[in-house]
Amino acid sequence: ARLMVFDDITEVVSAQRSAAWTEVARRLAHEIKNPLTPIQLSAERLSLKLMDKLQPTEQAFPQRCVKTIVDQVAAMLRLVNEFRDYARLPAAELQPVNLHALVMDLMQLYGEETAQVPVRAKLDTDVPLIAADPQQLRQVIHNLVQNAQDATLQQAVSVGQPPSPVEIALQWSESSKRVRLSISDNGTGFAPHILQRAFEPYVTTKVRGTGLGLAVVKKIADEHGARIDLANRMDNGIVQGAQVSLSFVPASTEAP
Repeated sequence: ARLMVFDDITEVVSAQRSAAWTEVARRLAHEIKNPLTPIQLSAERLSLKLMDKLQPTEQAFPQRCVKTIVDQVAAMLRLVNEFRDYARLPAAELQPVNLHALVMDLMQLYGEETAQVPVRAKLDTDVPLIAADPQQLRQVIHNLVQNAQDATLQQAVSVGQPPSPVEIALQWSESSKRVRLSISDNGTGFAPHILQRAFEPYVTTKVRGTGLGLAVVKKIADEHGARIDLANRMDNGIVQGAQVSLSFVPASTEAP
């Protein structure tokens, strides 16, 4: 008789990919950032030297060229800085955090008078404290809300209707003994290949973007011992949007 044992190494593979991408990010930031500033400065200086020597009717073309160079350098700098931040993400400094109070504080950033896509909160008030780094948690929530707003707005524009609110929900589950935070949108949802590899860098649904958002979220969630889940919101087999959920153990207990 033979006994076959199958181990689920999904988390191991994911961790290996994360480590590899961290090294790629570190090297990319170092190698690409150095020449960008000289490129930008050279273009600007060239423009200044040329403008005085050209007739007003001839200035438009070099000005457009310089603007293109400067704008694209700025875009590359943003990309490099995101990779640098991903590689340098500091270890979480955990402390007892009232997640309800933290979310309520963040809601002030999403007032309906300023947001293209409104944000609605549905929060349990009686939730236990969790062990978290407040600054990193703010970064996570802001990132997820921003993604949800972008997806909702993109879908609303495509169908010619006003955007529906993004929802932040906070619940305490007595059965699982976990605090669950979820952000739901009304976009097109996650494609199957995104659901499978969403937390890897450079996997994104956005036309513009590095795809580092969810990778950073996953890194921070792991530091907090939190579970993170992606899902599509369905109604009669039709995708109504996406939902990202984080679940935390209370500060007084340890994750299983």
